[in-house]
Amino acid sequence: MDALLDLATLLVFVCALCAFYGVLGLNKRRQRALLSAERLARMRRTANAADNSEIDSILRDIQQVPLASLPVIGSVMEWLWLSITLLGWRKTLPLRLGMSALAGVLLGIVLGGKTPVPFLASAVLAVVFTVAGFLLMMRHALGKQHKVLRHSLPEAIDAINRTCRAGVPVSNSFILVAGNLKGPLATEFRIIDHWLRLGVPLRRVMQDSARRVPLPEYRFFAVILIINQESGGRLGETLERLSRTLRERQELQMKILAKTSEARASAKIVAALVPAMMLYMYFNAPADFLFLFSDPTGTTVLAYIVTSVCLGLGIIQVMVRRVR
Repeated sequence: MDALLDLATLLVFVCALCAFYGVLGLNKRRQRALLSAERLARMRRTANAADNSEIDSILRDIQQVPLASLPVIGSVMEWLWLSITLLGWRKTLPLRLGMSALAGVLLGIVLGGKTPVPFLASAVLAVVFTVAGFLLMMRHALGKQHKVLRHSLPEAIDAINRTCRAGVPVSNSFILVAGNLKGPLATEFRIIDHWLRLGVPLRRVMQDSARRVPLPEYRFFAVILIINQESGGRLGETLERLSRTLRERQELQMKILAKTSEARASAKIVAALVPAMMLYMYFNAPADFLFLFSDPTGTTVLAYIVTSVCLGLGIIQVMVRRVR
């Protein structure tokens, strides 16, 4: 009887010892899992810190529009500020404005000094040339950005399509796709993900995104996502057709550019004739150049030249747009 009692006591002790070490091992495993999850979360926060700060900076810059309360100038300033912010010109804006102002002042002094009212004409021409030069520079940069967006959009749509077919919701697919993209479209997808995480509806987010990306192709993409979110449907097939259509449009656009190359070259030549001839007259025939600005007949001839050239360029632009 005592031997059985000792055996039972030994078994209970062994079981208690095994249970103690088992609980201790499970506790250590749980602690290791918690530490690993904490390190992973810390790594993710560290990896996304730069992107989040960049997105927050862009959103703050977009919202801080100067002179936005004015009735007429407000909408123009909003468009200018949005374009400057999305181009990343905030830091270099004083330098770009200074370069445009320097070129405008030099041209204004050169051309306005030959007129009967040199001070007034120089000031007006300096302002006109400064604004025109900055707008032309910004239009060129926007054209390059839109070209990059147009070429990267089908790839982004294919990536979102694959992500949605894998079972990921549309609201979570933007940040996954943005990690594999380069250029302004990746930044735009991060902004979309930022607003979606804050609880803003997809319809409002995509409407604001379409305003920031003024491309018809991107508006098609935004409309498809909004309609699918509200009424459902086969999103994968729709996105696949849209991607194929956009690639076909790009091929068609290249063909159109090839067919209209002669008209566009003619427009560039006609646009360059007037400043080239004015420059030639300024250096080789200063009397004739002075005649255009100081004599009433010369001023009339100059106005006729500028009007006819602008009219010709407008007609060429309308013809090119009709071909498109």
